[in-house]
Amino acid sequence: MARVVYIRVLYGTFLACFFNCVVTSQAKERFVSQRTGTLGKILDNYDPQLPPDYDSGIPVPISVQIAVLSLDSIDETTMDYSMTMYLRQTWVDDRLKYDPFNVTVYGLQKLDRKRNGGQGHDHDFEDKNSTFQMSHFHLYKRGKARVKEGKLELDVHAMNRIWVPDTFFYNEREAIFHDVTVPNKLLHIYSNGTVFYSLRISLTLTCHMELSKYPFDRQECLLQLGTYGYTDEILAYFWHKFNPATFPSELRLPTFNLYDWHLRTCDQEEFEGVNGKFSCLNMVIRLARSNGFYVAQIYVPSVLVVILSWVSFWLDIEAIPARISLGLLTVLTTTTMSVGARSSLPRVSYLKALDVWNAVCLLFVFSALLEFAYVNVNTRVERRRLSMRDAVNLARGKDTLPKGQLVSASRLRARRIDKMSRLIFPGVFLAFNVFYWCYYMI
Repeated sequence: MARVVYIRVLYGTFLACFFNCVVTSQAKERFVSQRTGTLGKILDNYDPQLPPDYDSGIPVPISVQIAVLSLDSIDETTMDYSMTMYLRQTWVDDRLKYDPFNVTVYGLQKLDRKRNGGQGHDHDFEDKNSTFQMSHFHLYKRGKARVKEGKLELDVHAMNRIWVPDTFFYNEREAIFHDVTVPNKLLHIYSNGTVFYSLRISLTLTCHMELSKYPFDRQECLLQLGTYGYTDEILAYFWHKFNPATFPSELRLPTFNLYDWHLRTCDQEEFEGVNGKFSCLNMVIRLARSNGFYVAQIYVPSVLVVILSWVSFWLDIEAIPARISLGLLTVLTTTTMSVGARSSLPRVSYLKALDVWNAVCLLFVFSALLEFAYVNVNTRVERRRLSMRDAVNLARGKDTLPKGQLVSASRLRARRIDKMSRLIFPGVFLAFNVFYWCYYMI
């Protein structure tokens, strides 16, 4: 009796599994057949060389979205920047309309193989026909079904049979279309004729920078796109209503901070050619330079070098080799730092904030060297003058000053100049710093 019941249960399970497989296969074949037939039908008399409503005189609205994946580099020397992004375009082509159809979509539910103390097996699951293995460690089974309107998802090779806008970038210097492992393109067609077209590209775009406040500058880099061959009588570009441009929240740049971006439509008059006006879009990316590197590598060392040049004011006037060596060392160090800082910048015809700083620092260390030269020359001239006066007095039989007194008088004047320099140089340099940082940072 138990054997008969077992055979009936086994037979019923077999029939249920067979019926489920047949129904699923028929539904899939019906959907595939319907999708293939619909695509073939709409493309029979379709001409991909002509835009939608070509003879109507009404421009085709092209909705544009940009999803920036990364800002790779911003180069002041070449005045350009690189970025990788998804370019998404949406338009309506009435020639691609078709009767809507519904499809049944099943989600996937991951099932853990390790059950019953890690000794689980496939027969632990009730519905074996809806369970399939996706990896060595996990099984997946068909989840809850939902019905949605079907759309046509085209292969990369089939996209060539559909018209797409001839979008290009006005300020593009170099561009790469990604094709690993296949060309990164996507095209979906909806029943009402709406076409969604997306592709992944990497661009190098020109960015005209104003470097007068470098390295405390803020830059506005432009991304400009539009149609190349169609006037505004055929195509009209506009930004998508929802999330027209997005940037990753974890975006980090080594030398800049992204603080804002602005979207607008181009002024048609600006892009009027000999054959008419062309529609276009602008995205302005606003960047603020991170100046921590420059403060640590340029400003702080140069301040220390300037302060080092003031040490000569505390050295004895007779320590000529030490004061000359110190003055020359600070001058050469400042010059080397200035040349190194300018090596990574373009040659522009105006002064930059960094140029002003380097020039003033060089002026201070050079002035310290000149101060010693003045003191030394003035001391020797004073000694020679007093010596000549004593010689004349001696020839006339008059009394002369002791030699030690002559030296003391010249040293006293030299020390007085050094003491004045100890106050004047730091005071002027401090005043310059207050003016400099207030002017360029505010």
